[in-house]
Amino acid sequence: MSISSISSLSVPGPQPLRGSRQGVFSFGPCRIVFNPQCPDPDVTFWLYTKLNPEHPIQVRVGSDHNVSNLVQAGFVPSKPSKIVIHGYNSDMHLSALQEIRKEYVKTKDFNIFAVDWSPLNRSPCYIGALINVPHVGVCTAQLVQRIRQLGATNIHVIGFSLGAHVTNYMAIALRPYKLPRITGLDPAFPGFITPVLDDKLDKTDAEFVDVYHTNAFLQGKVEESGHVDFYINGGVIQPGCWAERRFFACNHHRAPIYYAESINTEKGFYGWPCPSYLQYLLGRCPPKDPQIRMGEFISRLARGVYLVITESVSPYAVGKYDGPAIEVFLKSDKNRMEILDKFKKEVVDFVDEAYVIEELYGKHKTQVKLNSRLAEAVLVYDVTDVFNIVFA
Repeated sequence: MSISSISSLSVPGPQPLRGSRQGVFSFGPCRIVFNPQCPDPDVTFWLYTKLNPEHPIQVRVGSDHNVSNLVQAGFVPSKPSKIVIHGYNSDMHLSALQEIRKEYVKTKDFNIFAVDWSPLNRSPCYIGALINVPHVGVCTAQLVQRIRQLGATNIHVIGFSLGAHVTNYMAIALRPYKLPRITGLDPAFPGFITPVLDDKLDKTDAEFVDVYHTNAFLQGKVEESGHVDFYINGGVIQPGCWAERRFFACNHHRAPIYYAESINTEKGFYGWPCPSYLQYLLGRCPPKDPQIRMGEFISRLARGVYLVITESVSPYAVGKYDGPAIEVFLKSDKNRMEILDKFKKEVVDFVDEAYVIEELYGKHKTQVKLNSRLAEAVLVYDVTDVFNIVFA
């Protein structure tokens, strides 16, 4: 069927499929879907393009193949498609995610889809939102199926927080097809402590999965979840957030904010390699080459764990370090020691190995003193002292 003939089809609004109807259990602001059906009026899709950068057009996809209003809405299959999914207690208008859309619109022309499932994730109903996540993934997979039927191949799904795990259920519903790329922005931690890969975002969900950690141990996962994982400023506390009234939200939301900046920054965000996050906590990952760029323009060949530092205010990117790495090391290690001090219980639970915990905290006090001496030597530019401290 041609695109023109598809565009002429009458597209119905979301309707239950034949057989038993979808049900919704409601109490207060909470809504839990049972016997889920797609399309669902509580899961909606909105398309932004260069022609409509501020006022999106709602996209409707029918349950039957080739039924949608995508062409009428301005979708062009030959252009790259971005599908952005918000998390818990928010909607498609979350300011951090809007920044991503604005940065994309500044560049070449994209099909930018915003997924809105806000009726199914309202506070204080986190458990209800968890139950609804698989359903949202299945319905959003239906959008992917429709744009693929029109010829789209360059498809990139970006999920923030709970939305990052929605992408996992999209991937399951789309099998055996595999999405080209999934980006997980600080994937949600509560409710996703499981070894079962089909119950969380992981690197099997797309041809390439890149993940960005900014509030690990708290709202975000510490677990490595992609082909490549970036732990930004230590992955837990972001510089500048202590001064914010909404401290936890500030740390969590930095993941999409950094990603948005990565789309058009001239400096770029660069990370250096580390064998694992545990090795970082043990202090075994000083800055070194090769550095790789994180964010929108990451190499699809990137693998493993990388550490990144940023400024405390926008613009956050600091670019590559191209001189002595001692300043970068001190900044990174300050973040590491702050994590060990303020999140000891969470770190101990994560490590769960007595001898590693002993190593982690046994040398911690000594290292605090060492880094204090090192910082003092650097500040007064005493090269001899720096050499003696580092190689003592």
